[in-house]
Amino acid sequence: MKKFRFNWVDVVIIILIIAIGLLGFAYLKSRNTVSNAQMTKLYFVFETNKNIQSIAEQFTPGTIVTFGVKNVDKGKITDAKVVPYTNEVADIVNGKWFMRDIPGLYSAQVRIEFDGYESDSSYSGSQEQIMVGLGTVISGKGINSEGYVLDVGRIQ
Repeated sequence: MKKFRFNWVDVVIIILIIAIGLLGFAYLKSRNTVSNAQMTKLYFVFETNKNIQSIAEQFTPGTIVTFGVKNVDKGKITDAKVVPYTNEVADIVNGKWFMRDIPGLYSAQVRIEFDGYESDSSYSGSQEQIMVGLGTVISGKGINSEGYVLDVGRIQ
C-alpha cells in the first residue's frame, strides 16, 4: 500500500474549501440584514390567536419577550389589553359578512418596543423583517403565543 504524500494539489483543494465556506457564511450573514437601515427604537402591536381569558391576561407590561420565528430578537411589552376574539361569519339571509364575538374566547393585543432597523421600505429586528399581517411567535416568562402583527412603526 502506498503512503499518502501531501502535495500542492491538496493545499489548493483545502484553500478552495475554506474560501467557499467563508463566502457562504458571509452571504448568509448579509442576507439577514436590511440594506441602508439605521438602528432605532421601534414598536409593533401583536394580536394573539384565540385563548381563554386567563391566558390572554398573562401578557403584562414590563415583561421581556423574544419574538420572531428564529426566536432571537428581544423586546419589552409596554401595553397589553384583552379583547373578545372575533370571527368573520356570513349572514345567510342577506349574504353579507360581518365580524362576530366568539363567547368564551379572547385575544391579547400587545405593544412591544424593541431596538431594530428601519430602512426606506421595511422594519426589522436583528434577524427578521416585521410587517403588518405577518404571523409570528412571542415568548417570555410565563407566556408563549402565536399570532400576527397589527401595526409596526418608529417610536416618536
